[in-house]
Amino acid sequence: MKDDDVRKEACRELAERLATPEGLRTARLLQRAGLLAGAAPEAPEPPPPLPRPISIWQPRREDGGTVWVRPEPGPFGDHYAVRRELRPKRAELPLRVALFGESVAAGYLYAPHLTPAGVLAAQLQAAGGAENFEVIDLARTDETLAGLLATVRASLQVNPDVLVLFAGNNWNLLETPEVSPYAPSVAARQEYAAALRAEGLAGPLRLARERLRQAVEAVYGEIALLARTVGIPVVVVIPEVNLDDWENRQPVPWLPGDGVARWYALYGEAAAALERGEPAVLERAERAARAMLDLDGGLCPTPWRLLARARQALGDLKGAAAAARAEVDAARYPTLAFLGAPQATAEVRALLAGMVRQHGFSGFIGVDLPAVFAGHTGSPLPGRRLFLDYCHLTAEGMRVAMAAVAATVLDLSGLVESPPDWRTLLAQSPGPAVAPEAEATARLGAAIHGAHRLLAVGPKPGFLAPWCAAALDASPGIAGTLLDLVEARSAPCPAVLTAAQQRNAASPYRLLLQHGWQWDHLDAEVIAALRTALAARGRPDEVDAEIDRRLLAFRALGDEGIDLAHPPFFLWEPLERFYPEVMSFADLAAPAYLRCPWPATAFALLTRGDCDVELDLTLRLPPPPGTSGGRSGEVAVAANGREIGSVAAGERWTRARLRVAREALHPGLNRLTLAWPPPPPAGDDPLAAVADRLDLGIAADLHPVFGEIFALRAHLVPRLVPEV
Repeated sequence: MKDDDVRKEACRELAERLATPEGLRTARLLQRAGLLAGAAPEAPEPPPPLPRPISIWQPRREDGGTVWVRPEPGPFGDHYAVRRELRPKRAELPLRVALFGESVAAGYLYAPHLTPAGVLAAQLQAAGGAENFEVIDLARTDETLAGLLATVRASLQVNPDVLVLFAGNNWNLLETPEVSPYAPSVAARQEYAAALRAEGLAGPLRLARERLRQAVEAVYGEIALLARTVGIPVVVVIPEVNLDDWENRQPVPWLPGDGVARWYALYGEAAAALERGEPAVLERAERAARAMLDLDGGLCPTPWRLLARARQALGDLKGAAAAARAEVDAARYPTLAFLGAPQATAEVRALLAGMVRQHGFSGFIGVDLPAVFAGHTGSPLPGRRLFLDYCHLTAEGMRVAMAAVAATVLDLSGLVESPPDWRTLLAQSPGPAVAPEAEATARLGAAIHGAHRLLAVGPKPGFLAPWCAAALDASPGIAGTLLDLVEARSAPCPAVLTAAQQRNAASPYRLLLQHGWQWDHLDAEVIAALRTALAARGRPDEVDAEIDRRLLAFRALGDEGIDLAHPPFFLWEPLERFYPEVMSFADLAAPAYLRCPWPATAFALLTRGDCDVELDLTLRLPPPPGTSGGRSGEVAVAANGREIGSVAAGERWTRARLRVAREALHPGLNRLTLAWPPPPPAGDDPLAAVADRLDLGIAADLHPVFGEIFALRAHLVPRLVPEV
């Protein structure tokens, strides 16, 4: 039992340090929850408020007490644990562990069938007795620092004994949105411009780094104060990410002179060398990647990934891991062009380790997953054995991560005479029981969700097709779901209205929000990966025929034609756009044309392959910022890798027509590609013109726009039937 005088003093310290009305409310809340003895700091006592919600669990009175009840999830699930009720703890045992965090902690892609909280509970109970431990799951997808603090504070109403914080992957993308050239605030844009002028791109990065540090210190400092006041320990989990096969391709920001053209020429050289894979050629890829880093100062993640792939292919896993970590660190929100994936950077890991050191006296204890995962696999390059995608864990990954947490909790509990370390616990505790259908659904989700967030420097199917095949390996019955996904994607209405979705909802392979079921693009890469995986199971001709039948049922190019660029449903890679346009921010006006920040732009063309197709293009080549004089060049157009012609384009809108012969097409899915000419030299300081726009409060692009498409209409050319 804790001494009452110590509790009183801690309560006074809490209110004094917070020095806000919220501080007084917190102290009284702890009193009412039975966690503090003695009086709160002197202040006029208002009428006792109703208990506060705990995340989405709403309080209600029941049998003279309070119970927190969860709203029913929708038909596609939601982002929270499925536990129906939360009740205050009344007895000394079981020891109550509360788990907080982001989508990784919530078991993204496996939930609700398998979650870290469930795995942790099973491990604790196996080692320390079912009657001695319970785990309350309060993790949620898209958690923020503010949300984390609010949930931790509110959770004290149900009297947890240990807090586990498993967060950090989201912070790079979610915690400093104002440090961006696309921030809606004029003041934020001007602050970005000032940092850009003072330090180049390092300025906004430093600004975001400092903002994040302040936010983390404030939130974790308050959690430490709460924990010390209540007298409970906090386990801080330091996340690990997929370094092996997750890639973060981004365009290079504007470089002086002809730097952009040289950078992309080196990119093409490195990518081609990696594709060949011969040792001597791999060294050429490494040299090209290092030359790219010299040009961009190491601030773009793409050459780091090229370097990681080259080192890995040459057998240098340590060097590959170092380059892959540098890639993650370079994919920073203030300099993103394409939408990135949540991954904890070295900065985040250092912040969390610093919080553990700083608040060790408050009961903070760290669990270092990078060290744990390296110890488990024997490799410095964690990949798909532990990760489904960029950071979400496989069943094995959950088991290893939670074993490290469980070992820490067992040691803290005092309920086990000789607490095992995580390796012993992992060897002794049973693996999580996952139904084959749930495993297959998670693996398919890895392919779908991965396709929606992955931008690879290598062929994307190398990531997607193995996950589709793994889904079929886990449960062959999911083949019907793969075909239903094709049907839902090609339907002329939202997926939720399709017969395919209705079949899926009643199947054991039910796809939810987390699996990317609701998606407003064709998903050409996913469809190609599904085709490969299904064909490998036998009867490829039948598979091709069935997939093409479903694709062409509603989306086949007809006599009326279709604009492939608007809306961007037919974009082969929807992420190859500036991320505010992908996300459709309400406070930013969307352009009336498609902007293309990569040297090539591809579209999916669905045809029956029995007629020529005419393309009616309207496009232009925007000049570099701050330059005068015309920009012109040839835009090459290809179908399925076969060149069909080119368009002479300039700064003004140009309209042209090209014909695609039916011999270049095949029934079903075809890839139509526009290859843009490189931009001309941009002057000595192209980012100065970007800062000028931001100073005026106008959003600006840090990265080149290779081309803009106002329209890309495709029409069938009817075949002439000779008279008889």
